[in-house]
Amino acid sequence: MPEREFVLPIERCPICGARDALQVRGKIHHIPYFGETMETLVTCSACKFKHADVMHLGEHEPMRYEFQITSDADMMVRVVRSSTGTIKIPELGVTVKPSLGSEGYVSNVEGVLNRIEAAIRLAIKKVDQNRRRRGKAKLKMLEQIRRGEKNASLIVIDPFGHSAILDERAKKRKLTKKELTKLRAEL
Repeated sequence: MPEREFVLPIERCPICGARDALQVRGKIHHIPYFGETMETLVTCSACKFKHADVMHLGEHEPMRYEFQITSDADMMVRVVRSSTGTIKIPELGVTVKPSLGSEGYVSNVEGVLNRIEAAIRLAIKKVDQNRRRRGKAKLKMLEQIRRGEKNASLIVIDPFGHSAILDERAKKRKLTKKELTKLRAEL
């Protein structure tokens, strides 16, 4: 199925109120094994507001994916995280939960780790020395995972089934009713 792109002008930016400055760009394409997906990017040329999202256009079962990162080659494994997806790396003690302003994205394991690294680096600037030390230890472990020196689990959970790890080695299963109830309560 060919990619379809679209651009939608929006009359007024909801952030700064500028007229004719907001634009919605999108692309609808088919992701193998996953289906039709729409990526959107909303930008304002006046205030530089930006919001990106990934939406899947079909219905999917609530799913949990788990992938073992065991080498630097695993950095290229494709990851789709919708705005309702939760990402966990238990070995790092990291959980990225969706929130009202969450953005979806299509990336790879390395891209997910880069996002986590950026969040840790930002967080350690604003905490006490003890927490800063723990944050720096997480950054060191993150680098070891990237280089394939330390194994880690990448878990992606989505109550709407719109997120995934696209690799045959990823274990996937439907969420239990208990897991689903807990996740939906957190949204």
